[in-house]
Amino acid sequence: MTHDPATVSAVAPRERRLAIIAAGNRKNPDDLSSLRDALHDEDAFVRVAALGALAKRDSLTAVHVISALRDLSPEVRQRAAQTAKYVQGETETTALNDALRESLHDSIPLCVVSSLEALALREDTDSVEAIGILVSSHPDPLVVEEAVAALAEIGDVRGLPLILEAAEGKPALRRRVVAALGAFEGDEVEATLDRLEKDRDWQVRQAVAMLRRVESDETD
Repeated sequence: MTHDPATVSAVAPRERRLAIIAAGNRKNPDDLSSLRDALHDEDAFVRVAALGALAKRDSLTAVHVISALRDLSPEVRQRAAQTAKYVQGETETTALNDALRESLHDSIPLCVVSSLEALALREDTDSVEAIGILVSSHPDPLVVEEAVAALAEIGDVRGLPLILEAAEGKPALRRRVVAALGAFEGDEVEATLDRLEKDRDWQVRQAVAMLRRVESDETD
């Protein structure tokens, strides 16, 4: 997404942002053109507000989100991924999911995390391989943890081996693995939970106990 420097507003960015937020809370159809124009505002936070306002007005399209995912501002890219869940329509699914997968290569970890959350919500099975690469090689722990959670949310069995491998990680990651294993069944899953039930970290042990308590309640 780019903005046109030749159309710099005389109104301060804060006022422009507040006006966009207000328009998002109204139901006036005449505001929609201004909201779409604001996606190209020179100020990143006005563009962020425009994405949220269009989402609130059920007027956000895949084209809007895809463009914003390529914005120079990380704040805009992150917000774009967060608003992807508001885009409806099967005809727009493929292109948007492709763009979200591209965003997994973003240099800003929080942008990657938001894209992972979006792909998980969209249950994009085509992203399993790309997410798996993050689990095994991304340097940011938060990204790795969210990637494990995304694989569980998607629920594709191809993601299970990657989740099991992550059980060798640090305590925070092991706790996330326990929660993720709740989405799968099988001997490998139970064997890993048995091992984590005796983990040196008490929070990991507690997570296993809680998971098994929930599973027991569901079968009673």
